[in-house]
Amino acid sequence: MESVYNPEVGGLSQEAAAATRPEGSHGTGYRFMPVSAMANEFSPVLLPIAGMYPGLTVDQLAAPQPLPTPEKGQWIYHRLVGDALPTGFVALPGTEQLSFCPDSVAVVCTCASLGLELADRQEHDILAIIDRADESVFDATHMDSKSFYALADEFGAVHIRWIDPLPANWRVVGKLLYAQMPFVKKPGAAGGFAEFSDDFEF
Repeated sequence: MESVYNPEVGGLSQEAAAATRPEGSHGTGYRFMPVSAMANEFSPVLLPIAGMYPGLTVDQLAAPQPLPTPEKGQWIYHRLVGDALPTGFVALPGTEQLSFCPDSVAVVCTCASLGLELADRQEHDILAIIDRADESVFDATHMDSKSFYALADEFGAVHIRWIDPLPANWRVVGKLLYAQMPFVKKPGAAGGFAEFSDDFEF
């Protein structure tokens, strides 16, 4: 009597796999689950949000605990536990710069507070990425007059700016790595071909 093909029953190659694979798992019964592998590139990072600017205080900037930076092609888990939690987290593309600055936090800023103007000339949230472990935090002589810093005044208020020289009663509490801006399309901007438009769909 001839055997009839039955996709519910594994074939010759499936019989060997059945001995080592759990029932109903990938590769059994001619079923293969969709899989996705991380690229061997800098992984996305999860940064704690220290607060809002303007109005940020030194204590707020110092409060969040840094999260581990994932290795290339990997990811990390983070569970919210305990009482001393930051105001939230934000996911950003991983970069070599962030991998070298594991004690970085994000500060949500207004465009105007940083002197930035986006293409639509509207107010948007900007993320100021602050490295709290820059060498200038521990020794202000390492400050670069062309760089931007998170500076604390005599009242404990934080200012994100460049300054030269540093006032005697001010101190460095972090260095601005970069300001992360959202994608904003310039009003009326259009190319000569529809397929070059950001909104074009095939």
